[in-house]
Amino acid sequence: MYPVVIAIEHFNSCVDRVKEDNEIRARLARDDPSALDLIWDLYASDLLGYLVGILCSRNDAKDALQDVFVTISKKRTAVSNAKQLKPYLFRMSRNVALNRIKSDKRRHDKHLAAPQWLELNEEGGTRDERTDQIEAALVELPENQRSVVIMKFYREISFREIGEILKLPENTAASRYRYGMAKLKQLLQEISQ
Repeated sequence: MYPVVIAIEHFNSCVDRVKEDNEIRARLARDDPSALDLIWDLYASDLLGYLVGILCSRNDAKDALQDVFVTISKKRTAVSNAKQLKPYLFRMSRNVALNRIKSDKRRHDKHLAAPQWLELNEEGGTRDERTDQIEAALVELPENQRSVVIMKFYREISFREIGEILKLPENTAASRYRYGMAKLKQLLQEISQ
C-alpha cells in the first residue's frame, strides 16, 4: 500500500474510534447498560492481552477483566468524563491487576511459574518448545518492560498510546520496549543453550 493510503486509513480509523468513544460517553452519562457492551466489543480483547502481560496468567487476566468491567460500571461518571477513554481503561486495568497482585502475592508467584499463558494467534495453532521459551523469558522481564513489550508486540499499540496509558513520555515507553526486547533476546539465547 502507498503511504498516503495508509495514512488516510489510519486517520479514518481514529475518527471512527473518537465517534465510538463519544457514543460510549453518551451512553454512560444516560446510565445506559449497553455502554458496557460497546466497551466490551471495542476494548475487551486489548485489555485482556494487557492484563495477561501483567498477571502472566490467562485465567487471572480473565478474572481481572471482569473486575475492570465491574469497576467501569461503578465509576460510570468518571469513565464518561475521561479525556481519553482508551488510556483511562488501560490505567484502570493496570490498577485492578496490581491490586490483585498485592492482595494475593503468593497466588501470583505460583502463576509466574505456571506455563502457557500466551495465546497463539494462528487458527488451530499448536504450542511448541519456542512458545514455551518465549513465555518463560517474558516472565523474567521486569513488569514495566514486559507490559510495554506485550502492548507493542502482541497488541500493536503505538508508543504514543503506551505513553498515555502508562502516564510516561513516549520516548520512555520506546526505551522500555527496546530494553525489554534486548533482555528478551538475551534470555531466549540463554534458555536455548
